[in-house]
Amino acid sequence: MSSSSIIKKQRSLIMIISLFCYFAGQAQNPVVSGRVYDSAKQPLSFADALVLSVQDSTVYRKGFTDEKGRFEIADVASGNYFLKISTLGYQEYYVPLLVQESMELPDIILAAAESKELDNVVINSKRPVVKRRIDRLEFDVENSILSSDNAWEIIKKTPGVSSATGNLTIRGSSGILVTINDKKVYLTGTELKNLLENTSGEDIKSIEVITTPPAKYEAQGSAVLNIKMRKNVTGGYKGSVSGAYVQSMYPKGVVSTNQYYKNNKLTVFGGYSFGSGHYYSETPGEIRYFDEEGKTASVWKNAEKAHYRALAQHSYNLTAEYQIDSLNTVAVGANGFSSLKSTANMESPTRIYNGFGQLDSIYSTRNHRDYPQKNSTLTGSFEHKFDSKHKIAVSSDYTKYYYNQEQDINAAFSLPMSAPYRESLIESNDTRRIDLFSVQADYNGASGVTNTEAGLRYGSVKADNVFDYSKEENGMPVPNAGLSNQFLYDESIMAGYIGADREFGKWGFKAGLRGEYTHLEGNSVTTAEVNTQDYFKLFPSLYTLYKASDNHQIGASYGKRIIRPQYSALNPFRSYSTPYAYATGDPRLQPAITHNFSLMYTLKTKYNFDLYYRFEKDPTIEIIRQDYATNTIITQVTNIDKNMSLGLDFNTNIEFFEWWQTGLQATVDYKEDTFQGVDELMYTNKKVSFTTSTNSRFTLSKKKDLLAEMNFYYTSPTVQGSYNYDQLSSLSLSVKKIFLKGNGELTFIFSDIYKGQVLKATTQYANQYSYTSNYGDSQSFRIQFRYRFGNQKLGNGKSRENTDEQKRL
Repeated sequence: MSSSSIIKKQRSLIMIISLFCYFAGQAQNPVVSGRVYDSAKQPLSFADALVLSVQDSTVYRKGFTDEKGRFEIADVASGNYFLKISTLGYQEYYVPLLVQESMELPDIILAAAESKELDNVVINSKRPVVKRRIDRLEFDVENSILSSDNAWEIIKKTPGVSSATGNLTIRGSSGILVTINDKKVYLTGTELKNLLENTSGEDIKSIEVITTPPAKYEAQGSAVLNIKMRKNVTGGYKGSVSGAYVQSMYPKGVVSTNQYYKNNKLTVFGGYSFGSGHYYSETPGEIRYFDEEGKTASVWKNAEKAHYRALAQHSYNLTAEYQIDSLNTVAVGANGFSSLKSTANMESPTRIYNGFGQLDSIYSTRNHRDYPQKNSTLTGSFEHKFDSKHKIAVSSDYTKYYYNQEQDINAAFSLPMSAPYRESLIESNDTRRIDLFSVQADYNGASGVTNTEAGLRYGSVKADNVFDYSKEENGMPVPNAGLSNQFLYDESIMAGYIGADREFGKWGFKAGLRGEYTHLEGNSVTTAEVNTQDYFKLFPSLYTLYKASDNHQIGASYGKRIIRPQYSALNPFRSYSTPYAYATGDPRLQPAITHNFSLMYTLKTKYNFDLYYRFEKDPTIEIIRQDYATNTIITQVTNIDKNMSLGLDFNTNIEFFEWWQTGLQATVDYKEDTFQGVDELMYTNKKVSFTTSTNSRFTLSKKKDLLAEMNFYYTSPTVQGSYNYDQLSSLSLSVKKIFLKGNGELTFIFSDIYKGQVLKATTQYANQYSYTSNYGDSQSFRIQFRYRFGNQKLGNGKSRENTDEQKRL
């Protein structure tokens, strides 16, 4: 008898037993049990046995088969369900299930999977798919060619996301909230990149780009990037080890490991990485001063070069989740980062010319910094399911952050063709301690075709920043009370939200409202200056999506957001890099309020168009100001009046051949920034810009174990505040070899091949002129190896999120 005939008889018998139990049922806590075998009648252990909701196929109850192939699923309420049985190497088994009392199902036989295997390597060739949802764009990468990448590489190839300058941006904004399974990641910058680089693409279901986030997300930030992990509930153990060597101007490397274990009740996931290396940057620049007639009076030309050493960077994360029973789950976690052996040496020779182009004088600055830093986070959460449609979750987080920078600035002044005639020394110590705490509760429910959500959140920040300066007198350092200061900062945010969504035939609607009350106090202890702000803001969000047919979808959305300044931007201390250049903050900075409007159209589920308008009031940006009285360059984060952008986004994935796939995205954007100049007049900086990126993926062998990629990025000149940015581009190539039965990967990556990632910016208005060109060591060659062991079909545990407060560190 064929396996298909057996399966048909099994399904019929299960349905008959279900109907019998429905009419004869008396038990209050039914148990569904059975046995699972292969076609040779051998028991299959560790197979997933899932009871799925009929409405949305979510997991209602779950169990596993033991060594005898038997499973028992308890506490199954009376009703209609689907039963799903699955395990590695076999076809998934589905059958309708009507439960009224405990039942023993007939033996279930799984047919062998019809997957194509070469040298024991399971080959997946599905291309990644972009799906339009009512409030987001979903990039489905599960079982696609991108699954062999890590999370960082997949995000870089996600439509709507750019990483040209090393930072993730969406529609030109870097104020992105990164979440994993809707939980914000407790890392930023390099730490976040390290985490994502050590997250396997095989554990990722999809990447969601949310340009107008719903009410349940914190109002902070411009967009949300959500990583959906696969929800494979198979029990067992798996792990990986990896190492990478990078050669740019200087060498650097990283080694890491991830471990994962799951049984019926407990899930544990942990990771650790160690990095060490040297980094380089060069920032030539030019400042021009003008006389009262507008003629050039002097030109200061600078050629700064910096050498950074990070000799011991440690990052770790550990999460444990325990399922108390089928309705209650508790989880705890810890993660952190430390870099206690970080130093920087900067040499900044400056040549000063008079208005006739003649060399007038020279001063050279040597800046040495030691800047150890570390942070650690503890998390806890509890989730209770009332039934398959209603649940509540409570979570809390606590973070400690520490940063200490000791700096020595030596400056030597000289005339042309002469020895230094004057030297100066500035010493400083910058210590920052920040404590973050948050607690929140979220409710989700469904009634018919309407889904509802609501929640409350409280977050607090306590920061203590101390700046101590000294200057040289008679060869000895003497405290400089005029520059030293202590800055205390306290912030509390209380928030609540409600939201609902519903479908009416071809129409879908979603709406939400979030309210946030903020209290903050900044206290400059030394100067006795106290700044207090209290404000309450409402943040509505609205969405609609019309599915005209399988080939046409039209949607619209509106959302209001807030972008609070980073804590360092609120600190009024002066941080000197040379005797004639310093950076400072402003404790009176206001949060920026952003309004986002979008019209979306999707053609044939493949071509996505977004027409958007973004208006931001009081945005905070970093500007450079020339002080003519002291010939000093001041870099300060400040509020400008407003900015707006109007643009069109396009993205698609094209499969030219089975072995060649390309992701393409392009944006045309008109941007207009209005700011107040040093002369207290209003200026408008505006520009039409164009951005495009392509990611081409090539399969170079029949076994699909040799892969190549080519990535290209280009952006035309654009503006931000008083800055005019030059064009920027980058080309990268990579080759990957998969071996050791699919468990080993060796990858070669050549980044920024022609050194096009040089960020050039010019400010020119009134009597201000400055030019900088920054190159950040982006041209590099990287070789990395990764080896995986254990059951690699397991899905990773849930990573914790990064709160709004942690994002602003």
